[in-house]
Amino acid sequence: MRYQFGAGLADFVVQPSDGTWQVGANAVITFWDSATEGTQYADLLDAASQPTTQIKADQYGGIPSFSGPDGVLGMWADAGGSARAWVEAHNVGNTSTPARSVLDWVSVRDHGAQGDGVTDDTAAIQAAITTVAAAGGGTLYVPAGRYILTDSLAWASGVNAVGAGDRVSVLQVTDPNKDCIVGTDISDVTLQGLQLSGPGRGFGSGLRFTRYSAPTTATITLRDIVIQSMGGDGVFCHQLAGSTLHRVRVRTCGGVGIHLQAPQDTILGGASTSLIACSVEGCVTGGYWLDGMAYSTLTSCAVQQAPFGYRLDTCTAIALTGCGAEQCTTGLIVYGGSGAVASSFASIASDGTSVWVTNAAKGVVLTGVTEVAPGSAATTCLRTDASTAVTTLGLTAVKPNALAGAVINPS
Repeated sequence: MRYQFGAGLADFVVQPSDGTWQVGANAVITFWDSATEGTQYADLLDAASQPTTQIKADQYGGIPSFSGPDGVLGMWADAGGSARAWVEAHNVGNTSTPARSVLDWVSVRDHGAQGDGVTDDTAAIQAAITTVAAAGGGTLYVPAGRYILTDSLAWASGVNAVGAGDRVSVLQVTDPNKDCIVGTDISDVTLQGLQLSGPGRGFGSGLRFTRYSAPTTATITLRDIVIQSMGGDGVFCHQLAGSTLHRVRVRTCGGVGIHLQAPQDTILGGASTSLIACSVEGCVTGGYWLDGMAYSTLTSCAVQQAPFGYRLDTCTAIALTGCGAEQCTTGLIVYGGSGAVASSFASIASDGTSVWVTNAAKGVVLTGVTEVAPGSAATTCLRTDASTAVTTLGLTAVKPNALAGAVINPS
């Protein structure tokens, strides 16, 4: 039997021969039976099950998923430096093996998940989540495969999940009205290297985290996640706080791509959340909708082909930096609230208004906002309604501006 290695920092047991070990970007890594000299393991299979004698790290120094030689549970990895590090497999199967006793991961395969695109893996993956939660938290590994889900996965606080990559570790929802991953009053969760895929219709969301009695949905990290073909929102998070969405890509969902909601009828709101290098493509309802959020940022984010690119609804101190909206009816909507800032924002091929400030929004600052090649149906670049207060600097407009309220430095 071949065992799986790579695709996560937790695969490395820190036992380098000289006390330090580091993998450089795009490094070529070989595997050996000894910390020094020894015999090289040349019978490896890459993520596509093709024979190889070495593995190449990605641009961040991460090691992709691969299979080791038959029956080998651990190897010494050589990344071209002066030392080697001991690495162990993560699909050994039970806690009695040496690798599992050192590497504290639970694989969904340990609980019977097949990932063959045919078997209903819902119960097996839910059992794995329950096991990790009962242990007080830990990391769940999702090897490459397509895991069929006929019901939502109920997530728990402290349970992380790492896949082999957002192209190959796929959670496939078959019921159009079921969410893929749900959680209530949860915190301290990281999901990484996964794809959440739906049937292309219905009302189910890719990820839905809600708050019922806890102060907030706190410390949630989504990284290198693809969500596609869900009937509802790609991501819906209620009262999200102290959280990060990094390289989350949402495609062709029926709702909003990324929807963060913090209702104003409570003093417990959503805040201190960062969206970095995220993208939304072809979502029917809209791109990013922040409703009632505070002290949060969107950096280097993009949206294509949506009724609105970004909507800030009664938010406080939200900053967009280096973001863009392409082929959206309205690129950016600031609906009420105060302290919204858009810096180096581009609206490309808008079919309506590039930036619209309305509902008495105050303290809005637009710096380096650029309108590029608006569509034939476009009417205005910047529209500000009565009772709003906006400051602009370096506004580049193609279509006329329609300015009401208090506007400082109108271009």
